[in-house]
Amino acid sequence: MIQGKFGAKGNFELVVPAASGGINHYWRNNDVASLPWSGATNFGASLGHVDAVSLIQSNYGNPGNLEVMCVAGGNIYFFWRDSGPAFNWNGPFHIASGVAGDVALIQSRFGTKGNFEMVAPLAGGGVAHWWRNNDNPSMPWSAPTTFGSGHVDEISLIESNFGSPGNLEVVARI
Repeated sequence: MIQGKFGAKGNFELVVPAASGGINHYWRNNDVASLPWSGATNFGASLGHVDAVSLIQSNYGNPGNLEVMCVAGGNIYFFWRDSGPAFNWNGPFHIASGVAGDVALIQSRFGTKGNFEMVAPLAGGGVAHWWRNNDNPSMPWSAPTTFGSGHVDEISLIESNFGSPGNLEVVARI
């Protein structure tokens, strides 16, 4: 869940794996006194059971597209939703295989546009890091850089203010 930039106060945006398959998107209108929730909008049903999701709002579009990574069947898939007025979900786009557990996604300060940075546990142990070059018009994803060992269940990722433009910091539950 994030507090996005839609609406004057910033709506809450939530994505969760759907029991029936794919991903459900819900949003709360924080500009209305009763704070009503809307949804679910289901997308990615073709993937079947989804194990984990990660959500950000990027600087693409105005006020910014919603960007989602999910893990399904040991694969990572990417979706994005435009900033409107159509609010269409796009994807799935296959990114990587051989993963298990959570996936974490941020938009970093690396590059002019800000690269997408992603980490996920590997099925064979350890963690992999991928990044998408958002300054390149074809927006290619890097090959994975692996680190750590052991079975990783959960993972999180931030960009700190240590270093320039900032270190990527990962916490993993092993």
